[in-house]
Order: sequence, then C-alpha cells, then structure tokens
Amino acid sequence: MNNLNEFRPQHYSNITWAYATLNESHQKLFEKMADHVIQLDNLDKFKPQELSNISWAYATADEQHPMLFEKLADHIVRLESLDRYDPQALSNIVWAYATAGESHPHLFKKVADHIITLDKLDKFIPQHISNTVWAYATAEESHLQLFNKLADEAIKRQHEFKPQHIVNFLWAYASNGQVDEHLYSSLVPSVKANLDEYNAQNLANIAWAYSVANVDAPSVFNDEFLTACLKKENDLNIENLCQLHQWQLWQNELKSDVSLPPTLKKRCYEAFISRVPRQSKLQDDVVSILSSIGLQPQEEVLMKSGYRVDAVVEVNGKQVAIEVDGPSHFIDRELTGSTILKQRQVAALDGMQVVSVPYWEWNNLKKDSKKKKQQYLRLLMKNV
Repeated sequence: MNNLNEFRPQHYSNITWAYATLNESHQKLFEKMADHVIQLDNLDKFKPQELSNISWAYATADEQHPMLFEKLADHIVRLESLDRYDPQALSNIVWAYATAGESHPHLFKKVADHIITLDKLDKFIPQHISNTVWAYATAEESHLQLFNKLADEAIKRQHEFKPQHIVNFLWAYASNGQVDEHLYSSLVPSVKANLDEYNAQNLANIAWAYSVANVDAPSVFNDEFLTACLKKENDLNIENLCQLHQWQLWQNELKSDVSLPPTLKKRCYEAFISRVPRQSKLQDDVVSILSSIGLQPQEEVLMKSGYRVDAVVEVNGKQVAIEVDGPSHFIDRELTGSTILKQRQVAALDGMQVVSVPYWEWNNLKKDSKKKKQQYLRLLMKNV
C-alpha cells in the first residue's frame, strides 16, 4: 500500500496484536505500521488499550523499533492523568518496555506515580502486580513507594498468587536491591507450599533472592528443597548454577548444616568461577592510580568463595578488596542486589573488607587530574 491513511488506531492495534499472538513474524509489516504511527502529529485518537496492545505486540514479536516506543512513551508521559488506563494496560505497557529493552525512565516514573496514588489495588490481579514489579526490576528502574505498595498488596493476597507470580516478585525485589525483610518472611508459607511446582530456574531464583535479602527460611531451605533441586539438576543452566553457589555461600554465612550434594555443589562452584572477568577503562584507571601511590594492587583476584574482586591491596598490614563499581552495579545510585550480595559475602566469608569506588565519584574527578585521584584513594584507604 502506498500509505496507511485510512487506518484507524484500532486497526494498528488489532493487526499487530494478532500477529504477535500467533507468533507470526513479518518484519516489513511491523516496520510499515510503526513508520506510519511515528509520523503522526499526535496520538490523541489512540485509546489506552490500543497503545497497550501495540507496545505489547512489538515486544512480544521481538520487533525492534525504538522510535515507535519513544513516540508511545512520550505521549503517555505528557498526559495529565492515567485514570483512563486500567491495570492491564499499565502492567502491559511497562512489561513491553522492559521486555523490548527500551529505556524510558519518565514513562516508568509516570506509571509508578499513578499507581501509588490509587486508594486500593483490588482491580489489579496477581499477574498485573507480578508483571509490574518484574518490569521495573528488568528495566532497572527503581521506585521505592511503588515497591512498598505492591509488597503490601502481595502479602495480603498471596493466596491468590500462582507459583510463578511469587517467584517473579521475590526475584524482582532482590534484583533491585529492595531488601524488605517483612516481605520475604511473609511469603515463606507460599514459597514452601509450592516447592514441588517450581522449575529449575524458579528454584534458583528463589534461593538467590533469599540469599540477597539475607532472610533465613529454614522451613523452605531444607532437605525437601535439596531434593527438588536434584530432581531438576539436568535443567539447571549456567546462571542457575551460579545462583545456587551463592545460595550455598549464604548457608555457610548462616552456619547452616544444609548443603548441596557434593557433585552438584562442585558443578555450581565450577560454573561460578568460569565466568570471564571483563575489565573496564574505569577499572584500569583506578588500578593505575593505586599503583602510583605505591599500593601494588593485584588484579582480578579469585577468592576462596569463588568471587573475583577487581583488585586487592595491602593497607596497614591487612588485605583490602577494591571494587570499581560502574553503572551496572547501581539503580539510581543504590546498589543492585547482585552487588549487595557480593560485597557482603566477600566480607563475611573471605574475611576481607570491601572498599567500593562508585563510578560517579571517580568521574567527578577531573580526567587529567592525577593528583585529585590519588588524594581520593588515599582518603578511602585511610578509612580502612
């Protein structure tokens, strides 16, 4: 067709939804429709459900079109209110952006700010709640008030949640570094009741999430849990094995008698240490300055726990781990769950103090000011 001028918003919504639902791939069709939508003056004629369906369809069909996602998000952000958006539309939209890997912080803030103003969330079914927290964690978007509100709702209505919803919830909070002890303690009965229904990834995610939260749950993590892991052992991928290794480290932290069987324990450790370290320019710069002040750093040191730390230096007769924490270690300048867990376990199990060099503090020092960087590191070491 020469143009799509006769198409109404519902037509775009229905066609893209249909192809995505049937898993029918047709890149040129999706591209043609997106190219037309982005050249429209505005999206005022699009209903919330249509915008939700379109974003969901492109994410589900894995059709990349950043300009379309930006157009849709900008429109939603400019709205005075999201009162016309029902829970399904809201959860589908943030789910779509997270799934597609399309970053738009203003959109996530707009949706979160709307949800926290609602008097009650009784119209949100468990899937809406689960998908929403999953989306924020996957997109690495933080909103403490939203997470607190959804946590309260999940605790009250956990009997309505399917096993997958519970797993998504726990993983999302841990991933975002939202360590809510009350949430993790309150969901223990639901986790325990569904143990036989979890797949390998579910089991690993639950174990990892509780390890991050550091909330002891002996009624969950016992021989029954170990049996469930063994039944799914062949389905565990590298990431799952790494998560279970960190869970085993957590059991060591707790001085628990619960331990993975030797063969699985070995597999988990080997998977954990097999990860190839990636050095950044930021890390190279910090190590160079450490050397210039006479600390003789050892780089990429493999600890007994299996963790690798960026550098180890000796200060006042004791070894200190230096972690150069780039943007991936933070969400809104708060540590991610992975970073929280690593720093805690290295300190507890390897007996080494961890000193973090946050990327923004380092970047605030003038790039060509070696003296300022030396002063910064000397001050950090002075406080060890």
